Amino acid sequence: MLKRLLLKKNKKYLLGVSGGPDSMALLDMMHEYHICVAHVNYNLRNDTEEDYKVVHDYCELHQIPFYYKEFTPDDYVQGNFQTVARDMRYAFYQEVYKKEQCDALCLGHQKDDVIETIYMHLERDSHPEYLGIQEISERLGMTIIRPLLHVTKQDLRDYCNEHHIAFHDDYTNFQTEFTRDRIRNTILNHYTNSQKEELLKQAEEYNQKQALKKKEIKKYLNEPLDYTLVPEDLLPDVLYALLKKHIEVSKISHHLIDEIIHQIQSSKPNIQMPIGVNEEFIKEYNNVYVRKSIKQLDYTYRIVNRQDFDCPYFKVRSQGEMNDGIPVKDEDFPLTIRNIRPGDRMETAGGTKKVSRLFINAKISSPLRRYWPIVLDCRGNILLVPGIAKNKEYLSINPDLFVIK
Repeated sequence: MLKRLLLKKNKKYLLGVSGGPDSMALLDMMHEYHICVAHVNYNLRNDTEEDYKVVHDYCELHQIPFYYKEFTPDDYVQGNFQTVARDMRYAFYQEVYKKEQCDALCLGHQKDDVIETIYMHLERDSHPEYLGIQEISERLGMTIIRPLLHVTKQDLRDYCNEHHIAFHDDYTNFQTEFTRDRIRNTILNHYTNSQKEELLKQAEEYNQKQALKKKEIKKYLNEPLDYTLVPEDLLPDVLYALLKKHIEVSKISHHLIDEIIHQIQSSKPNIQMPIGVNEEFIKEYNNVYVRKSIKQLDYTYRIVNRQDFDCPYFKVRSQGEMNDGIPVKDEDFPLTIRNIRPGDRMETAGGTKKVSRLFINAKISSPLRRYWPIVLDCRGNILLVPGIAKNKEYLSINPDLFVIK
């Protein structure tokens, strides 16, 4: 019954066990593996001590490390209970997972859970990456394995009865207060086996199409990404996959994707768009990428000789690319290297130019302009904007000082 191909004897597993027949069957099937157990009590019902007792007693009998976390209603007064409870539960699992140095978290979800999840997605007309429940997934840095998705709840209840494994039913599972319970107890309990199999078949076809799409999306996921190369019908999915690499999935909405598409398809060549607490979406002409937010900070460094120098914004070397170098004179020292200031101008072979205009002509994005190094002599004359322009008096083919961005 247990899908052992997903498990290895030399790995350590954390089991999330509620005390119901699904998770208690999983616990009994895995008690010979290297495991530890985590149990959560939300104190939502008046009989949760029974849940605790069946899990605790089994672990004590088999000498399995047992971890227990108790919450009160005050802990989840805000928001949707099931969402908040799930977040609290997984946070506790993560705490135990790290402490016990586990390789994976195993959960007792089964075939009926899969069917319920499929129905919920179809009822909401949502388009998830995966329709149903995956056998192997990731959450909070934990590998999650569900080795019972191919068997029904009744199969697991029968297993517990046949093997004399104590369990305790959560009576709220038979109510209709929550969406999943409503679907289970008022809709799916009237479905025939063939109707349920049809739902599973529908999900399988959907997931096969998603797998092909995911393969196609992968071709475009280099950063920076030239969004003009992405087929229009695939662009929302590619952007979703790009964002998912940097921020929590819960922060990625259809509205956010639509707004990003609106912004990048505008005539603005450069865009800097906050998408999270510490992340921002960047458009630089045809290229887009996500980066950590950075604050505008002016910097100024004094260079007194031709020795190598390193800082977070540039480095000074005696060799480099021709466009990054100038032939400095002893009387030019000390040099100043800083970022752009309002009114910066330099004497180029083509006349006096604003540095801001030089950046625009070179198609340098706004975020990069803020940190691009500018080299001045001791009199305040701009000698070099590396890779972009040189002072007309410093165009020699024999540069000896290179400022590398």
